[in-house]
Amino acid sequence: MRVRRTRGNQLEIYHYRQYVDERGLGRTKRLVKPGTQAADGVQSTITPIRNLDGRDREEMFSLHERYYDATTRDTFERDLSEKDAVVIIHHSGRIIGFSTYVVRQMKIGSETVHYLFSGDTVLHSARWGDPVLLRGFFRAAGEAKASIEGRLFWFCIIGGHRTFRILPNFFREFVPAIDNGPGSTDLLTIRDVIATARYGRFFDAVTGLVDFGPSQGHLRQEWADVAETASRNRFAAFFLRANPEYFRGVELACLAEFDTGNLKRYGAVSFAEGLGDGP
Repeated sequence: MRVRRTRGNQLEIYHYRQYVDERGLGRTKRLVKPGTQAADGVQSTITPIRNLDGRDREEMFSLHERYYDATTRDTFERDLSEKDAVVIIHHSGRIIGFSTYVVRQMKIGSETVHYLFSGDTVLHSARWGDPVLLRGFFRAAGEAKASIEGRLFWFCIIGGHRTFRILPNFFREFVPAIDNGPGSTDLLTIRDVIATARYGRFFDAVTGLVDFGPSQGHLRQEWADVAETASRNRFAAFFLRANPEYFRGVELACLAEFDTGNLKRYGAVSFAEGLGDGP
Protein backbone atom coordinates (compact mmCIF):
# COMPACT_ATOMS: atom_id res chain seq x y z
CA MET A 1 0.00 0.00 0.00
CA ARG A 2 1.65 4.86 -0.76
CA VAL A 3 1.87 7.92 -2.29
CA ARG A 4 3.64 10.19 -0.50
CA ARG A 5 4.74 12.45 -1.92
CA THR A 6 3.50 9.10 -2.67
CA ARG A 7 3.94 5.77 -2.83
CA GLY A 8 1.81 3.06 -3.51
CA ASN A 9 1.55 0.90 -0.82
CA GLN A 10 0.41 4.21 -0.74
CA LEU A 11 0.93 7.79 0.20
CA GLU A 12 -0.05 11.29 -0.59
CA ILE A 13 1.57 14.27 -2.20
CA TYR A 14 -0.97 16.88 -1.23
CA HIS A 15 -1.83 18.20 2.22
CA TYR A 16 -5.51 17.99 3.10
CA ARG A 17 -7.42 19.40 6.05
CA GLN A 18 -8.40 16.53 8.28
CA TYR A 19 -12.15 16.00 8.23
CA VAL A 20 -13.73 15.14 11.55
CA ASP A 21 -17.49 15.13 11.63
CA GLU A 22 -19.69 15.80 14.65
CA ARG A 23 -19.63 12.11 15.52
CA GLY A 24 -15.85 11.98 15.76
CA LEU A 25 -14.78 10.47 12.44
CA GLY A 26 -11.04 9.99 12.48
CA ARG A 27 -10.83 9.95 16.25
CA THR A 28 -10.33 6.96 18.47
CA LYS A 29 -12.25 6.52 21.69
CA ARG A 30 -9.20 5.19 23.53
CA LEU A 31 -5.54 6.05 23.11
CA VAL A 32 -4.90 2.58 21.75
CA LYS A 33 -7.77 0.36 20.76
CA PRO A 34 -7.28 -3.23 21.84
CA GLY A 35 -7.22 -5.54 18.88
CA THR A 36 -6.75 -9.26 18.55
CA GLN A 37 -4.31 -11.45 20.43
CA ALA A 38 -3.07 -14.56 18.63
CA ALA A 39 -1.98 -17.74 20.37
CA ASP A 40 1.68 -17.07 19.52
CA GLY A 41 1.63 -13.64 21.14
CA VAL A 42 1.09 -11.59 17.98
CA GLN A 43 -1.16 -8.62 18.75
CA SER A 44 -3.00 -6.15 16.53
CA THR A 45 -3.93 -2.67 17.76
CA ILE A 46 -5.32 0.54 16.24
CA THR A 47 -3.42 3.65 17.33
CA PRO A 48 -4.03 7.32 16.45
CA ILE A 49 -0.97 8.79 14.74
CA ARG A 50 -0.73 11.51 17.37
CA ASN A 51 -0.11 8.86 20.04
CA LEU A 52 2.90 7.19 18.41
CA ASP A 53 6.06 7.71 20.44
CA GLY A 54 9.63 8.00 19.19
CA ARG A 55 10.34 4.29 19.52
CA ASP A 56 7.20 3.37 17.55
CA ARG A 57 8.21 5.69 14.72
CA GLU A 58 11.78 4.40 14.68
CA GLU A 59 10.69 0.76 14.52
CA MET A 60 8.12 1.49 11.84
CA PHE A 61 10.58 3.32 9.61
CA SER A 62 13.25 0.65 10.10
CA LEU A 63 10.79 -2.03 8.99
CA HIS A 64 9.59 0.08 6.07
CA GLU A 65 13.12 0.83 4.88
CA ARG A 66 13.97 -2.86 4.88
CA TYR A 67 11.39 -3.56 2.19
CA TYR A 68 11.08 -0.28 0.25
CA ASP A 69 13.56 1.57 -1.91
CA ALA A 70 13.68 5.30 -2.78
CA THR A 71 12.31 6.33 0.60
CA THR A 72 13.66 8.63 3.32
CA ARG A 73 12.82 9.32 6.94
CA ASP A 74 11.48 12.76 5.98
CA THR A 75 9.03 11.40 3.41
CA PHE A 76 8.00 8.64 5.80
CA GLU A 77 7.26 11.15 8.57
CA ARG A 78 5.46 13.48 6.18
CA ASP A 79 3.17 10.71 5.08
CA LEU A 80 2.59 9.62 8.66
CA SER A 81 1.53 13.13 9.65
CA GLU A 82 -1.20 13.08 6.98
CA LYS A 83 -2.86 9.93 8.34
CA ASP A 84 -5.46 9.50 11.07
CA ALA A 85 -4.38 6.20 12.57
CA VAL A 86 -2.30 3.06 12.10
CA VAL A 87 -2.97 -0.64 12.52
CA ILE A 88 0.12 -2.00 14.30
CA ILE A 89 1.17 -5.64 14.64
CA HIS A 90 3.39 -6.47 17.63
CA HIS A 91 5.24 -9.63 18.47
CA SER A 92 7.35 -10.01 21.62
CA GLY A 93 7.19 -6.27 22.16
CA ARG A 94 8.42 -5.37 18.67
CA ILE A 95 6.55 -3.95 15.68
CA ILE A 96 6.52 -6.50 12.86
CA GLY A 97 3.89 -4.89 10.65
CA PHE A 98 1.68 -1.84 10.21
CA SER A 99 -0.71 -0.06 7.87
CA THR A 100 -1.50 3.65 8.10
CA TYR A 101 -4.81 5.11 6.94
CA VAL A 102 -6.96 8.22 6.72
CA VAL A 103 -10.69 8.66 6.08
CA ARG A 104 -11.99 11.50 3.88
CA GLN A 105 -15.31 12.52 2.39
CA MET A 106 -16.04 13.66 -1.16
CA LYS A 107 -19.04 14.84 -3.12
CA ILE A 108 -19.50 12.76 -6.27
CA GLY A 109 -22.47 13.89 -8.32
CA SER A 110 -25.37 14.26 -5.91
CA GLU A 111 -23.91 11.79 -3.40
CA THR A 112 -21.44 12.37 -0.57
CA VAL A 113 -19.24 9.33 -0.03
CA HIS A 114 -16.36 8.54 2.27
CA TYR A 115 -13.21 6.70 1.40
CA LEU A 116 -10.50 5.10 3.47
CA PHE A 117 -7.08 5.67 1.96
CA SER A 118 -4.40 3.30 3.20
CA GLY A 119 -0.82 4.53 3.24
CA ASP A 120 2.45 2.85 4.11
CA THR A 121 1.82 -0.85 4.64
CA VAL A 122 4.40 -3.50 5.46
CA LEU A 123 4.60 -6.85 7.23
CA HIS A 124 7.75 -8.75 8.12
CA SER A 125 8.41 -11.39 5.46
CA ALA A 126 8.39 -14.13 8.10
CA ARG A 127 4.67 -13.38 8.48
CA TRP A 128 3.72 -13.25 4.82
CA GLY A 129 0.67 -15.43 4.43
CA ASP A 130 -0.40 -14.69 8.03
CA PRO A 131 -3.76 -12.82 8.01
CA VAL A 132 -3.03 -10.85 11.20
CA LEU A 133 -2.47 -7.50 9.44
CA LEU A 134 -5.47 -7.96 7.15
CA ARG A 135 -7.70 -8.77 10.10
CA GLY A 136 -6.61 -5.58 11.81
CA PHE A 137 -7.11 -3.58 8.63
CA PHE A 138 -10.66 -4.83 8.02
CA ARG A 139 -11.51 -4.26 11.66
CA ALA A 140 -10.29 -0.67 11.37
CA ALA A 141 -12.44 -0.26 8.24
CA GLY A 142 -15.46 -1.52 10.17
CA GLU A 143 -14.88 1.05 12.88
CA ALA A 144 -14.57 3.78 10.26
CA LYS A 145 -17.81 2.63 8.61
CA ALA A 146 -19.60 2.77 11.96
CA SER A 147 -18.53 6.41 12.37
CA ILE A 148 -20.09 7.74 9.15
CA GLU A 149 -23.36 7.97 7.31
CA GLY A 150 -23.52 6.44 3.85
CA ARG A 151 -21.05 4.45 1.77
CA LEU A 152 -17.39 3.82 2.59
CA PHE A 153 -14.86 2.81 -0.07
CA TRP A 154 -11.29 1.58 0.07
CA PHE A 155 -9.26 3.77 -2.26
CA CYS A 156 -5.65 2.73 -2.69
CA ILE A 157 -2.80 3.08 -5.12
CA ILE A 158 -0.90 -0.16 -5.47
CA GLY A 159 2.67 -0.86 -6.50
CA GLY A 160 2.88 -4.58 -5.68
CA HIS A 161 1.02 -7.72 -6.67
CA ARG A 162 0.56 -8.95 -3.09
CA THR A 163 -1.47 -5.88 -2.15
CA PHE A 164 -3.44 -6.05 -5.38
CA ARG A 165 -4.39 -9.66 -4.69
CA ILE A 166 -6.22 -8.56 -1.53
CA LEU A 167 -8.95 -7.26 -3.83
CA PRO A 168 -9.94 -10.52 -5.57
CA ASN A 169 -9.30 -12.54 -2.42
CA PHE A 170 -11.53 -10.50 -0.11
CA PHE A 171 -13.90 -8.39 -2.22
CA ARG A 172 -16.63 -9.55 -4.57
CA GLU A 173 -16.55 -6.44 -6.73
CA PHE A 174 -13.70 -3.97 -7.25
CA VAL A 175 -11.85 -2.07 -9.95
CA PRO A 176 -9.81 -2.65 -11.96
CA ALA A 177 -10.66 -6.32 -12.35
CA ILE A 178 -10.14 -9.15 -14.80
CA ASP A 179 -13.90 -9.61 -15.13
CA ASN A 180 -15.98 -6.46 -14.68
CA GLY A 181 -19.16 -6.86 -12.66
CA PRO A 182 -22.43 -4.91 -13.01
CA GLY A 183 -21.23 -2.12 -10.73
CA SER A 184 -17.87 -1.58 -12.39
CA THR A 185 -18.85 1.60 -14.23
CA ASP A 186 -20.01 3.22 -11.01
CA LEU A 187 -16.86 2.16 -9.19
CA LEU A 188 -14.59 3.43 -11.96
CA THR A 189 -16.34 6.79 -11.90
CA ILE A 190 -15.84 7.11 -8.14
CA ARG A 191 -12.23 5.96 -8.39
CA ASP A 192 -11.44 8.45 -11.13
CA VAL A 193 -13.00 11.37 -9.26
CA ILE A 194 -11.04 10.58 -6.09
CA ALA A 195 -7.78 9.91 -7.92
CA THR A 196 -8.06 13.07 -10.02
CA ALA A 197 -8.78 15.18 -6.93
CA ARG A 198 -5.82 13.73 -5.10
CA TYR A 199 -3.23 13.46 -7.85
CA GLY A 200 -4.28 15.76 -10.66
CA ARG A 201 -2.01 15.46 -13.69
CA PHE A 202 -0.16 12.50 -12.17
CA PHE A 203 -3.26 10.32 -12.63
CA ASP A 204 -4.25 8.88 -16.02
CA ALA A 205 -7.90 7.77 -16.03
CA VAL A 206 -7.36 5.73 -19.20
CA THR A 207 -4.72 3.46 -17.66
CA GLY A 208 -5.69 3.94 -14.02
CA LEU A 209 -2.04 4.64 -13.20
CA VAL A 210 -0.52 7.27 -10.92
CA ASP A 211 2.93 8.19 -12.20
CA PHE A 212 5.02 10.75 -10.33
CA GLY A 213 8.05 10.32 -12.55
CA PRO A 214 10.95 9.72 -10.13
CA SER A 215 10.00 7.00 -7.68
CA GLN A 216 8.50 8.18 -4.41
CA GLY A 217 9.08 4.74 -2.95
CA HIS A 218 8.76 1.20 -4.31
CA LEU A 219 9.21 -2.37 -3.16
CA ARG A 220 12.82 -3.50 -3.31
CA GLN A 221 13.38 -5.84 -6.23
CA GLU A 222 14.37 -8.79 -4.04
CA TRP A 223 10.89 -8.72 -2.49
CA ALA A 224 8.84 -7.95 -5.60
CA ASP A 225 8.93 -11.31 -7.47
CA VAL A 226 5.93 -10.30 -9.56
CA ALA A 227 7.17 -11.83 -12.82
CA GLU A 228 7.71 -15.22 -11.21
CA THR A 229 4.36 -15.16 -9.41
CA ALA A 230 2.54 -14.00 -12.56
CA SER A 231 3.46 -17.28 -14.26
CA ARG A 232 1.20 -19.17 -11.86
CA ASN A 233 -1.27 -16.60 -10.53
CA ARG A 234 -3.73 -14.86 -12.85
CA PHE A 235 -4.25 -11.90 -10.56
CA ALA A 236 -0.53 -11.23 -10.31
CA ALA A 237 -0.39 -11.52 -14.09
CA PHE A 238 -3.24 -9.02 -14.42
CA PHE A 239 -1.46 -6.60 -12.10
CA LEU A 240 1.73 -6.89 -14.15
CA ARG A 241 -0.17 -6.12 -17.37
CA ALA A 242 -1.99 -3.20 -15.77
CA ASN A 243 1.12 -1.74 -14.11
CA PRO A 244 4.19 -2.91 -16.06
CA GLU A 245 6.41 -0.16 -14.62
CA TYR A 246 5.66 -0.87 -10.96
CA PHE A 247 9.41 -1.26 -10.41
CA ARG A 248 9.97 2.50 -10.69
CA GLY A 249 7.19 3.48 -8.30
CA VAL A 250 4.20 3.69 -10.65
CA GLU A 251 0.97 2.96 -8.77
CA LEU A 252 -2.33 1.41 -9.89
CA ALA A 253 -5.40 3.24 -8.55
CA CYS A 254 -7.97 0.79 -7.18
CA LEU A 255 -11.34 0.98 -5.47
CA ALA A 256 -13.68 -1.38 -3.60
CA GLU A 257 -16.62 -0.77 -1.31
CA PHE A 258 -16.49 -1.74 2.35
CA ASP A 259 -19.85 -3.43 2.76
CA THR A 260 -20.76 -6.76 4.32
CA GLY A 261 -22.37 -7.85 1.05
CA ASN A 262 -19.18 -7.08 -0.88
CA LEU A 263 -16.74 -8.78 1.49
CA LYS A 264 -15.88 -12.45 1.60
CA ARG A 265 -13.91 -14.81 3.84
CA TYR A 266 -12.64 -13.54 7.18
CA GLY A 267 -12.54 -9.99 5.82
CA ALA A 268 -16.29 -9.88 6.44
CA VAL A 269 -15.87 -11.27 9.96
CA SER A 270 -13.23 -8.72 10.98
CA PHE A 271 -15.19 -5.91 9.34
CA ALA A 272 -18.28 -6.89 11.35
CA GLU A 273 -16.19 -6.86 14.54
CA GLY A 274 -15.12 -3.32 13.74
CA LEU A 275 -18.71 -2.26 13.11
CA GLY A 276 -19.57 -3.55 16.56
CA ASP A 277 -16.69 -1.60 18.13
CA GLY A 278 -17.69 1.67 16.46
CA PRO A 279 -19.69 4.53 18.04
